[in-house]
Amino acid sequence: MLGQLKGVARSFGDRVVVQDVDLEIRPGERLALVGENGSGKTTLLRVLAGLDRPDEGTVTRTGRAALLSQHTGMGTETVLDAVTPEELRAARRTFEAASAGLGEGTDAAFHAFAEAEEMFRVAGGYEFEARAAAVLSGLGLEAGANAAELSGGQTQRVLLARLLLSPADLYLLDEPTNHLDAQGAAWLEGWIRASPAAFVLASHDRAFLDAVTGRTAELERGRLTVYPGAYTEAMEIKATLREAQARDHAAYRRKREALATEAARRTSQARSASHYNSNRASDGDKMLAKGKAQNAQNVNAARARSLQRAVERLDARATEKPFEDRRSVRLDLPDAPPGPAEVLTVRDLTVCRDGQPVLAGVRLDVRRGDRIALTGPNGGGKSTLLAALLGQLPHAGEVRWGQGLSFYAAGQHGEELADLPTVGDALLAANPVLTPHQLHEVAAQVGLPGGPSFPVAGLSGGQRTRLSLARLNVTRAQVLVLDEPTNHLDVRAIEALEALLLAFPGTVLLASHDRALVGRVATRVWDVGAGGVREKSVTPMNQQKPPPGGSGLGHSAQ
Repeated sequence: MLGQLKGVARSFGDRVVVQDVDLEIRPGERLALVGENGSGKTTLLRVLAGLDRPDEGTVTRTGRAALLSQHTGMGTETVLDAVTPEELRAARRTFEAASAGLGEGTDAAFHAFAEAEEMFRVAGGYEFEARAAAVLSGLGLEAGANAAELSGGQTQRVLLARLLLSPADLYLLDEPTNHLDAQGAAWLEGWIRASPAAFVLASHDRAFLDAVTGRTAELERGRLTVYPGAYTEAMEIKATLREAQARDHAAYRRKREALATEAARRTSQARSASHYNSNRASDGDKMLAKGKAQNAQNVNAARARSLQRAVERLDARATEKPFEDRRSVRLDLPDAPPGPAEVLTVRDLTVCRDGQPVLAGVRLDVRRGDRIALTGPNGGGKSTLLAALLGQLPHAGEVRWGQGLSFYAAGQHGEELADLPTVGDALLAANPVLTPHQLHEVAAQVGLPGGPSFPVAGLSGGQRTRLSLARLNVTRAQVLVLDEPTNHLDVRAIEALEALLLAFPGTVLLASHDRALVGRVATRVWDVGAGGVREKSVTPMNQQKPPPGGSGLGHSAQ
């Protein structure tokens, strides 16, 4: 056992983040850690790493643990220097100093050199550069690049490389595939499978989790539940358990209602019997009638108490109602007109950046109902292509959209919400014909505070996510143009988005590194890179199968 949590709880102020958590990490295992954004995954990883102390419970660790930090600055050193473990740096400095001292020719100098050389060897100094070269190449990084000049995504990849090159028995990785393209994620999967160490992987990348993990721990409303199997298998098991829980809860409610109804009826009869009216009986029958009334009162009151105790016993062992996700939008909205069959024609499209062509000679045809995924390496031109198609970048060549089409476009970082003051404005921008009543209804259904007048700037990250999904759900646009829509979404929100796109009757252009989303949603795939666009064959991943456990979103707003 490398790590164990028993009864762990962690709070911030009056907010309980995790409570009563029990978990064991076994040597060599790969555990998926999933949950909504803000559910406490990072908190739990920090507790496991020993960086935070739990408010309650105990934490036991053996061996070395290494945690992938999501936010650390880079110095002015090279990337290779930045990923070199401090232990190795110290051993190298000692070795270099001892090597320089050999010129003295003394026994002490030779002895110091021998010790320093052994320390350097044990720290992995002789093979480190080869190992580092393989890791940096797999993550798309250059060893000699200036770390201070890297982009945010490149910096996160350097941090991941630094962690992978640090000796540890347990690696705790927080969203390790963020900023990795499909090739980088596939490389990381292979590296993890080949490693003898144990891993806890907090991630929203379902394809990644399915490829490398064997158990899945889900944080939901502060509680941790562990399921056997990788993510997809685990969520299927969860869905089966939830269905059984829902049936048990429904049976409990029916039985409770029947007992409570009968108890109320008996209580009413006892109350009626207590109001005995002696004038309604003849003089000879008054004592008999009074006795019958008293007996009826006692019998019914006793039966009512017995039934009430039965209700209390039933409540004590009642099956809890399954948790219901609040991302569904259910409105009676008219269908969007289908629009033209020929949606987009592109001929000889060329886009330049700093005088150099990013895309050249691109020819594309899109028909109504196509769901097209744009894939390719980071920086390959996916966002550039989408911006050019929408007329947001200067370009040469022909881009011709079908007559009368309406569009819904969303950027990588929610840029489409930037100029929308309130929740109501954001919803109306997606569908201008929503009534005031419908605006309030949507805001309530997805749990947005303050109703339509609430400022978008005041929403939390999770609330912005629900707003973005609600906007997609109510739009009557015929074309969706989505650039990395899974950025900042947790797994449940991604599955909600997936269900929505599968049900969308129009045309979708989707730039994404999410291999599971692409595999389940796309009917066509464009590989963007090397200055062009190449159509790839589609390898569907259960396209018609709903996400495990249900999406929680639905597409009933029609």
